[in-house]
Amino acid sequence: MLNYFSASTISELICFVIASICLIKDSNVVWRSMVVYLFLTCVTELMGVYFAGPKLSISNHRVYNTYLIFEAGFTHLMFAFLINKYINSKPLIITGFAIFLLIYIWETVYNRGLQFNITSYKVSSVLFVVYSLYYYYLLHKDDHYIHLKYSAEFWWVAGALLFYFTNTACIIFYKPLSTMLLWNGHHLIHYIMSALNILLYSCWSYSFICRKWLTPTSLV
Repeated sequence: MLNYFSASTISELICFVIASICLIKDSNVVWRSMVVYLFLTCVTELMGVYFAGPKLSISNHRVYNTYLIFEAGFTHLMFAFLINKYINSKPLIITGFAIFLLIYIWETVYNRGLQFNITSYKVSSVLFVVYSLYYYYLLHKDDHYIHLKYSAEFWWVAGALLFYFTNTACIIFYKPLSTMLLWNGHHLIHYIMSALNILLYSCWSYSFICRKWLTPTSLV
């Protein structure tokens, strides 16, 4: 029997529900787009489980390769909006997305769609870490006081930074992590990725709540 519900898929579904409640009527189209992105994320995960089969023995790379375009596009869009609060973000974001897109096209042609585009994913992860650190640098230089505990932008970037930074490290050390077998027949990498997904969607869920009901400036 296919296991559609795991720690990762449940955290994604919860985050999607919270996003739908908090952002569906948000005045900003970029924040509203997170509802669409999280819906696609949930659908992709469920399709990935379905195509992999009961024993996870069938390739589902094409599902995740298709999703990778949406992941990169939506995440670049959000970072463009967040960074644009401080500087003109278009040169940085457009250049980064163009680099990703060129590598993605080359890798898709080279692999003929038969393997997951791991190089493209690595590049996008590194770009998101760079964007996150740069956002925090700009935030640090900002003279305006912001109550970070209630800042939607701060917690959204925090989730992205922690997820993509640690995820990049996991990719680098994938072989040793994937050979360490723990309980229930799962390898260490499985538990690390589940924890990262829970951390990411927890930070994002809280950021959506902050966006809907809390404003950092009103709490100064």
